Amino acid sequence: MKLDLKTAIMIGTLLFTVSGFYYTTISDLNSLTLKIEALESENRIQQKRLDLLDKKLIRMNKKLKGLNNVN
Repeated sequence: MKLDLKTAIMIGTLLFTVSGFYYTTISDLNSLTLKIEALESENRIQQKRLDLLDKKLIRMNKKLKGLNNVN
């Protein structure tokens, strides 16, 4: 089986194009994965802060109810 020069160049170009597309896609996916992980971590931290604030607010409301009942 003989390949002429035009066919070899066309196949080579196609292979380089597909491999470049694959590489950039994988690179972009890895970058997005890292960003998502960072956002999820930040989200967990913010959720913990909100939970603590909710607990403090509940305690303050209980204290205020107790003060209102005394009056």
